[in-house]
Amino acid sequence: MSSPAGIRTCIGCRSTEDRTALVRVVLHGPPGERAGVVVLDPQGNRSGRGAWLHPSRECLDRALKTRAFARSFRARVDTGDLERLWDADEESGPSVEVRGDQS
Repeated sequence: MSSPAGIRTCIGCRSTEDRTALVRVVLHGPPGERAGVVVLDPQGNRSGRGAWLHPSRECLDRALKTRAFARSFRARVDTGDLERLWDADEESGPSVEVRGDQS
C-alpha cells in the first residue's frame, strides 16, 4: 500500500506530511559489508531507496535513537555526515527547497 501522491512519512516522528515540507535522504555507497553513507537529496531525484525527514533536529535525533535510518534503508548506515550537516546549520537542519509536483 503506497501513500497518496505527495504525502510522505517522517522517519523521526512518524507523522505524515506533504513531501515539500520534508527532506529526502538516500543511501550512498555499495551495499554489503560496509555501511552506506546517508546523504541529503534536496531535489528529490537521486536514484535509490529514499527516506523522508522533517528538517528539525528533534526528528533527526529521534530517527537516530530508534535506528530508523537502518530500518528504512534495510542496510547498515553511516549517519555521521548527515549529523555534521545538521550541526553546521545551527540546529535548524537543512532548508527545505520547494520542489515541483513530483510523485
